[in-house]
Amino acid sequence: MTDALERQIVSDLFLSRNGLAFVEELVDRFGPRFGGTEQERRAADYIRDRFAQIGVDRADTETFTCAGWTRKETRLTVVAPASRDIPCIALPFCPPGDVEGPLIFLGDGDPQSYVVRRDELRGAIAMATTAQPRFFSRQMHRCEKLGRALAEGATGFIWMRGEAGGLPETGSARFGHPCEVPAIGVSYESGQAMVRMSRNGPVRVNITSTNQNHPVTSANVVAEFRGQQHPDEIILLGAHYDGHDISQAAMDNATGVAVVLEAARSIAPHKLQLRRTVRCVAFAQEEMGLLGARDYAGRHQAERIRFMLNLDGAGRSINASLQLQGWPEAIRWFRGLFDQMLDPDVAVGDQLGMYSDMFPFALHGIPAATMSSRTVGSSEAAVRGFGHTAMDSLDKVSARLIQLEAVRVARLTLRLATMDDIPLARKSPADIAGQLKTLGLDEVLRYEGRPLPAG
Repeated sequence: MTDALERQIVSDLFLSRNGLAFVEELVDRFGPRFGGTEQERRAADYIRDRFAQIGVDRADTETFTCAGWTRKETRLTVVAPASRDIPCIALPFCPPGDVEGPLIFLGDGDPQSYVVRRDELRGAIAMATTAQPRFFSRQMHRCEKLGRALAEGATGFIWMRGEAGGLPETGSARFGHPCEVPAIGVSYESGQAMVRMSRNGPVRVNITSTNQNHPVTSANVVAEFRGQQHPDEIILLGAHYDGHDISQAAMDNATGVAVVLEAARSIAPHKLQLRRTVRCVAFAQEEMGLLGARDYAGRHQAERIRFMLNLDGAGRSINASLQLQGWPEAIRWFRGLFDQMLDPDVAVGDQLGMYSDMFPFALHGIPAATMSSRTVGSSEAAVRGFGHTAMDSLDKVSARLIQLEAVRVARLTLRLATMDDIPLARKSPADIAGQLKTLGLDEVLRYEGRPLPAG
């Protein structure tokens, strides 16, 4: 039965360009869908209606309130040794304010750089690049680099893109709450200009911000096919539909939502074959700190969510990976599933990731993973490629890559929703907290100003 259904699903998806058409309409009609804006609210209604049109059993929205932010005016000025305005953008959650101090360039921002320059950072404006530190074993997120600077007494922060091209990179300064100090982004070229100035002596800079922090209301979009034998058991597909306000947010993450919608559309004619419920959630406010997923996971933690698959960064290239979130014992099983699907090139591994919508589910002990593909054009100096820049635009989107990812997700979902048993045990929040501590990630959460999990 599964083989016959899969053949129909593959045929349907490869004869359709609906995924690309959805991305184009979402982007052209609603722009970047920044958290708490009218664009985001209208996009949520549109996505809900699109799910309803494909024949789901339920399609609605769940609203929540959270911290929000509005971009206003921001200015970066070198005040010594000579006066010069530097192009910049504010990072979301940048507060209003006016700060001035010596510029301290931390390079790629590895932890040791903060220790070495500790005495210089107090009262200073710290600057670090977007690049992954070359001599450090794990990823360092923007919020960690900023948080380490604040812990050493910095009064401002500059996020310098690590790759040439004239693009400043955005991203929330804090996870879900206003930043304590003005925080801004600059391009590689602008950052390098200030670094060159510093070779001839101390550089002093001023940041002036009139940006506004305020509460907002957002909504997650929820659609589902109700399972026929085990409706209380849920396979959850998620992707965030919000984007940053400086771009079209086409690849991050309109394509991810398109993959979920297309996978659901291909499954819809066969929904009576599903033993378990398949639920699709388009999350709001991911870019501002996983706020939609955090709200949803908290509200629904008592439900029997057997597996959560996050599609953030899906449909960008052909080199897909499935990253489990604290379930290393499931690696072999998932590799077996992809072998059965004749899709053995999917890389499967386990690595807790704290920067997308699977993380709040993992914190509740819900088996979770994220599926993504490396952004075309990304590098160790700019790991997001064009993501979080003004060039995250429709011209980067490929209809074929959306089709390929939707086929993979639909086939995997069909198997999870129809097999006799899923060998994925729920864990306690204390188990996940213990894993975070073992990996040293509890320290990272402290630097980032995020709550520590129970346990």
